[in-house]
This record gives sequence, C-alpha cells and structure tokens, in this order.
Amino acid sequence: MIKAIKVRIYPTQEQMIHLNQSFGSSRWVYNTLLAKQKDSYNEEKRKLNMSELGKYLTALKPQYPWLANVSAGMLQQSMLNLNQGYSNFFKNMKHFSLPVFKSKHSKQSIKFPKFNIRKCKGNRINLTKKLENIHFKCSKKDEKYLNNNFDLIKSVTISKNKSGKHFASFLVERPNLKQLPASNYIIGLDLGIKDFIIASDGTSFKNIKSNRSNKNKLKTLHQSLSRKKKGSNNKNKARIKLAKFNEKINNKKEFYLHSIVNQLLNENQVIAIEDLNVKGMMKNHNLAKSIQELSINRFISILKYKAKWYGRKVEKVDRFFPSSKLCSSCSSVNKSLTLKDREWKCGPCGTTHDRDLNAAINIEQEIKRKIGLNSPELTLQESSKILRSLNEEKNVSMKLHKLS
Repeated sequence: MIKAIKVRIYPTQEQMIHLNQSFGSSRWVYNTLLAKQKDSYNEEKRKLNMSELGKYLTALKPQYPWLANVSAGMLQQSMLNLNQGYSNFFKNMKHFSLPVFKSKHSKQSIKFPKFNIRKCKGNRINLTKKLENIHFKCSKKDEKYLNNNFDLIKSVTISKNKSGKHFASFLVERPNLKQLPASNYIIGLDLGIKDFIIASDGTSFKNIKSNRSNKNKLKTLHQSLSRKKKGSNNKNKARIKLAKFNEKINNKKEFYLHSIVNQLLNENQVIAIEDLNVKGMMKNHNLAKSIQELSINRFISILKYKAKWYGRKVEKVDRFFPSSKLCSSCSSVNKSLTLKDREWKCGPCGTTHDRDLNAAINIEQEIKRKIGLNSPELTLQESSKILRSLNEEKNVSMKLHKLS
C-alpha cells in the first residue's frame, strides 16, 4: 500500500534560490507543453502522446539553456503530470476538468522521481547535486521508517506554501501497515451544519466554526493587506502574516477532522454516510459559507483512505434516500418536513424525532438492509460472521491490489 509521509524541510539560502528556479522551470514546461497540446487539438483534433511531448521538450532545451540548470527528471515529471491530467479528463469528464495553465501565484510544487533520490540518513535527505543534505523535521517514528526503508520510497514532492514554508512529501510503499482489530459495530453518520456530525448511537461532533470564530481577526488582516502599497515590502509582510494565520486555522481544522476519523474507525467496522452532492449544496447562497467551512469533501476523503489502510468499510446510501423525512420507528415518510424543522412528530406512530439523529439512524438501517444485517431472525453470532466476512473481503482485495 502506498502512503505519503509529509515533513517540514529547511533548505539553505542557496537551496531556496535553486528551488524557486525549479518551481518556475517546472511551471514553464507544463504551460508550454499544455499550449502545444491545445494547438494540436485545435488544428488536428488529436492529443499528443508521451513520445511526441518528449521530443518537443528535448527540442526546447537548446533554445532555453536555463532549463539545464534544473533536474531533467523533475521536468519530465511535469510532462507526465500534464499527460495524466489529459488522460483523466478524457476517461471521466464528469469528475475531471481539462488541465489549465499554472500561475506563479498558485501552489508551488515539484516532483522528483525515484532516481533523483540519492540518500536519506538521519534527518537529512539528498536529492540532486544542488539539493544535498537538506534538513527535515518529522516524528521519530517516520524518520526511522524513512531511514530503514529508503528503497521503498517511490518519489518526493517538494512544495512551498503561501507563508514561505517548504515541505517534502515522500510517497512510500508500506506493505506492513498495522490493521485495526475487527469490530462488530456499524454506525450511520448524518453530516449537518449546527453539529458537524451526528452518529446513530447518539454521539455528536460539534462544528468548530473555524472561519466564523476568527472572523474579526481575518477581517483585520485583510484590511491591513489592502491598505499597503502594491509591490512594497510592507505589503509582502502583511501577505505572509495573513497566510500564516490561515495556515493556523487550516491546521486546527485538519487535526480535528483526523481525530474524528480515528475515533470512528477505532470503534466501528462499517461506517455509513450519505452520498452528498456538495457542489450542488454550495449553490444555496444561504448555506454556502457554512458548507465550505465544514470541509465535507476533505472529511470523506480522509475517512475513505484511512478505512482502506485499517481494513474498515465505508458504505454510501443513495443521495435521494429520504433519511431526514423517514420515520426510523415505523418507516412512514413526512413529506411536509422543511429545513427549519429541527424536531418533528410522526403522525402514524406518534414518535418525536430529532431531525439529525433520526437521519443517522435511517442511514445505519439502510446500510444494514443493503448488506443483509437488518433481518430480525439473525442472531448476534450470525451478524458477527457477516461483519468478519466483510473484513476478510477487504483484506483479500488489498492483497490482490499489492500483487497486481
């Protein structure tokens, strides 16, 4: 299984200059090849293959001698990234957009393939000749793993954020990732705005409102930035100050999301969630800011990849399943329910429901029905057997993936 280990790096002043040159060269190559691809498609209605892009890149080097100052492997990786972007778009146009030109104001990153990674000893990493003995910081556990399993490193991506910090992401093969002990519990989750997550067992995780709780500080920093003279050193200082504060907010949110996911995966074998149309939800201008602040897609992404690591299962119910309007006691549907109704009483059976908790229970019951666990005739032993088989199925699929 492939896992990324992200570390903070501390390049010297000379290495920073070289990295900035590499960021610029990589971006220039990407944009130039993208323009070539667009011209080819407009004129000949076809996409250039890797061989044709490679020949064009080789022909560019004599015309632009400064390309020789950076790693050839890194430039080739820019070409591979562009080709992968086009391939993804033509394979699935619904989920992938056509590659666009990169800006120097967007995220700065470069990727070094395996043959550019020369050595990793202690808390130092050697890449190319101009990027030797780079100091990095991470946990002792990750540092030890990188040192002992240097041959398993597939690639290293160097990135620079808006506050000027540099990071290295090691893509590592980790075949012996520790599996969590099998559990007999299934839980349904309803994602909301008042509370971030409401679980079917009654557990709730609050919405920390990361942006709204720091609204005044963000407003002050934005105003300070806007008042500074364009191109001045003071404007750059104000920009970095704002970037650092945004980074602090995002780090808190990321830590919170990971802690929620870890708790859910430690306690449950199967986690049921709704297949939410977040893009469509963002079109509601009354809720767009709140939905964006929650980072729902990021939470689901973390939940999925960690479930894959630890042998858990994430199941989705159909987005048109009426989880909020369905009575979890008698299965009757309340068609008159609106977003304002936080509690409602079922007419046929008289049960009073908390809207979010009722939705979470319905999601859990729907997944149990889907995998055959909601039958009243099933004993606890038989239910445990079904859950164990789900876990074994997951382990087998992971082994087959490794073999392929």
